[in-house]
Amino acid sequence: MLVTRILGLFLVLGLVAPVVADDAKTKEEKSETTTKQVEKSGDQHIAASRVIGASVYGSNQEDTIGSVNDIVTTKDGKVVYLVIGSGGLAGVGETEHGVPAKAVDLKWVKDGDEKTLKVSLPMTAEDLEKAPALSLDHAADLTVDSFQERNSKYFKSEKTEKIDANNMYLVSELMDLDVEGNGSESVGAIEDIVFNHKEVCEAAYFIIGSGGTLGIGESYTAVPAKKLKVTKTKDDQYTAMIDADKKVIGAAPKVTSDKYYAELENKETRSNVDKAFAEAGSTDNE
Repeated sequence: MLVTRILGLFLVLGLVAPVVADDAKTKEEKSETTTKQVEKSGDQHIAASRVIGASVYGSNQEDTIGSVNDIVTTKDGKVVYLVIGSGGLAGVGETEHGVPAKAVDLKWVKDGDEKTLKVSLPMTAEDLEKAPALSLDHAADLTVDSFQERNSKYFKSEKTEKIDANNMYLVSELMDLDVEGNGSESVGAIEDIVFNHKEVCEAAYFIIGSGGTLGIGESYTAVPAKKLKVTKTKDDQYTAMIDADKKVIGAAPKVTSDKYYAELENKETRSNVDKAFAEAGSTDNE
């Protein structure tokens, strides 16, 4: 399963242990080889909904030290921080920290026939609780130079990209955001964001949900990130627009949410998505 550091959320491929024809090889060694083989064939994309809400494990990989509350990106979709909560009980009395993406490790863990995401930090619960705490609305602390410097030093990620208020987007605040199409027509709402799981982790697709009632019968369309323009206002509100109408959205390839849009791992599906939105205007989220 993939071991990756989120900048990411980017890939660090494990070496596949060679198959050794040795009758003395233990079951544990065989299991390790199988695990590493699965890692090398892991997913190339990761959904925000798979990260937000995930438990965060400490350096011993067994104790839970917090949970992911949000993802912070630049306006062009590059992941810069994870907002991780520590302490408290069921979210009450919790302290939030802006952890640089470079400091966070991901590991795909097989649970039966399914893969789950394991998020971890190389520190203890006490270490995390001592980290600089976020205290401003919308995690605005991360846009203050003095806080950025102190925070980066604590997490030993001094090369973390500096961001200002206009270039800082919170993924949680984009969820359920109405998407306006041609003629100011609503074509659906943002249900999720799928990131490239590569060296530079950035938004690859917005998942737009449309149709149905109260989520029942809703269909999901993957839209290339550069085809949807997300704008942030001075009062920390967002708007989303796309140069397409309901017919284009309706005819585009559909993906499924219960498997975290696994269809996007298929090259042909990605090609068909690109073709479906080829005529839609490209944006750089400027």
